[in-house]
Amino acid sequence: MEEQPWKFIKCALFENKLGSKVITTTRNTEVANKLCCSSDELGIIHQLQPLSDGDSEKLLYYKIFGKEGCPTELKDVSQKILEKCEGWPLAINTIASLLANKPTQTQGQWNSVFNSISTGLENNHGVKDMRLILSLSYRDMHAQLRDYLLYLSIFPEDHIIGRDDLIQRWIAEDLVHGRQDDNLYELGEKYFNELINRSMIQPIDVDAFGRAQACKVHDLVLEYINSLSVEEAFVTIFNGSQSFPPQLDSIHRLSLRNREGEHGIPTKRLPHVRTLVVSSHAINSMPSLSIFPVLRVLELEQCTGRNIRGVENLVHLRYLRLTQAYYDVCINLPKGIGNLQFLQTLDLKEARIEELPSSVIQFSQLRVLEISLHKCDKICEKHLLQYLCNAKQLEALCIFAPNLSLDFMLQVDSIPTHNRRFTAFTRQRTEHILRRGSVWAVLSPLSTLPRWINSLLSCLTDLSIMVRILRKEHLNILADLRLLNSLDLEVVEATGTRLEINGHATAFFHLGNLKFASRAMGLVFRPGAMQKLQKLYLCFDVAETKDVHGDFDFAFAGLENLTSLKTVNVDIDCRCSRLWEVEAAEAALRTTNLNPNNPSLDLERHFEGEMLFDQQEEIPDKVQASKKEDVLIYCSSLAICVRLLMFVFHLLLSNLLVGLLLGELQQDTRLEFTIFTLETYCISS
Repeated sequence: MEEQPWKFIKCALFENKLGSKVITTTRNTEVANKLCCSSDELGIIHQLQPLSDGDSEKLLYYKIFGKEGCPTELKDVSQKILEKCEGWPLAINTIASLLANKPTQTQGQWNSVFNSISTGLENNHGVKDMRLILSLSYRDMHAQLRDYLLYLSIFPEDHIIGRDDLIQRWIAEDLVHGRQDDNLYELGEKYFNELINRSMIQPIDVDAFGRAQACKVHDLVLEYINSLSVEEAFVTIFNGSQSFPPQLDSIHRLSLRNREGEHGIPTKRLPHVRTLVVSSHAINSMPSLSIFPVLRVLELEQCTGRNIRGVENLVHLRYLRLTQAYYDVCINLPKGIGNLQFLQTLDLKEARIEELPSSVIQFSQLRVLEISLHKCDKICEKHLLQYLCNAKQLEALCIFAPNLSLDFMLQVDSIPTHNRRFTAFTRQRTEHILRRGSVWAVLSPLSTLPRWINSLLSCLTDLSIMVRILRKEHLNILADLRLLNSLDLEVVEATGTRLEINGHATAFFHLGNLKFASRAMGLVFRPGAMQKLQKLYLCFDVAETKDVHGDFDFAFAGLENLTSLKTVNVDIDCRCSRLWEVEAAEAALRTTNLNPNNPSLDLERHFEGEMLFDQQEEIPDKVQASKKEDVLIYCSSLAICVRLLMFVFHLLLSNLLVGLLLGELQQDTRLEFTIFTLETYCISS
């Protein structure tokens, strides 16, 4: 429904207090907001969520089989189909309509439908209805928004698309238009949110302020977008199974996805290609970059130095993203990389580099710099410092430095005040660091908080930083960052004192998301602290927290003072701790029950198998199972050792027998006989 028809319908409705309700439906969140605002009575917006797994099954099976239920032989393929539908009722109804019209319900028929979901659905009335609904939504968009949607066809299915990354691509292609004084990123974010509001893309990782950090396109929507993109020659997808378009001049955006197939990639000049995305499957067969003279956006997956040869000559390039083929191999950037005067985004966070060429100081338009440093000598430090001191347009700086110190950055006096995002970590994903089985970092990128992180960074909204020591004065500096809404903080060493967050009205004024990880947790929230905090993530080591602070009630205090808190996620490192200590830590964290908002609490233990247990303590079932598994492995190993000893004894006897009976045989013959004995023993064992 749109807003205009509601104005006419409203005129025919009586306004009284008899309790009647009017329910309207719309795929556009903005329309829902306007309807509620235009009503004299307070309206309620109910956001429909995807169906649960159980309800998805009920809907699919009831549409096809009625009350009879799904046959056993179709259970597995039905689950795969439901995974594709992702709880979307429209998709489930469409697929159910397709399957119900089949003359027979066989496993082969269902597999055929499953395989057709991503390659173009069959001509069916249900499918036509679904496409009609999508078509109505598409045609209701203005032309510019349609381009943003069609651009998503360049990504493969099930791909998680980062919000910032997508917006920077749109900007690089000049898809985002505005007045000269407009902030292009904010305009791009507005259109990104509009696609979410229109239910054309699915939000991923939504923060406390409702901002989606990423998005995903439903497979059935992507299939519809792909068909439109082909019709309008918006994106050309080449996977080797189809011939290359004969009109090379009509190709503007090219996605190379597969090296297999009978059709090869042409090596002729492609004069109008503005975007080139090469997947890891096609990287070894990609043509030379020299055939793309006007390229603006370039993404190469799992590339090597050979693939980026000549990249410094792409003078129109504005967006460059590289991921490397092998973890232990570094990519050497061309010395002339600074020739890319219009480059706005340099994304090398998944491509380890040894050095930054001196020409990086020539980047005058760079807005986003994301790098992962494998080595950083004095020359590399010098080049990076020179760039940071001259960076005028930089809005996002992310540096990942495993096993490296970034303390040379403490020499920087300031960075551009319009910087929105800063990251200095040892790894790319900082949340749930224990879930990947990693140990606590020994070396942090920064020994302390840089002095240029201060209230002058008036635009800083996202900060992710790992430091060796954090003191009270550093916390006060962070509290003065007025626009900061997301803080990811990891502290390596404990000082023995708790970090207290006071309840000043202006402290952490906009902070909605906080991730705090420390070996020895000592965090206290005073009354009035962080009044807008909704999402809290904590990670700590039980044994070390107990050693440093002695009392877990002392280490966790004031969670009840976070009056806007909605969710609390805690990862607990149980290594070298006792069961009662872990339980005491969990009990201290459960003080969130005293919080007026009654936030959800998710506690997760890690490394339980490395806990210490007294004889009188009851070992948890999970750990008991782990220990049983260890015993089984030990017994199996012992049995193998015994059998090997028996084999050696058997072998000695065999050799003795060989020596007595076959003394005249050649040495190699005796060796062959011994090997035969070994093989026979192994087979019989």
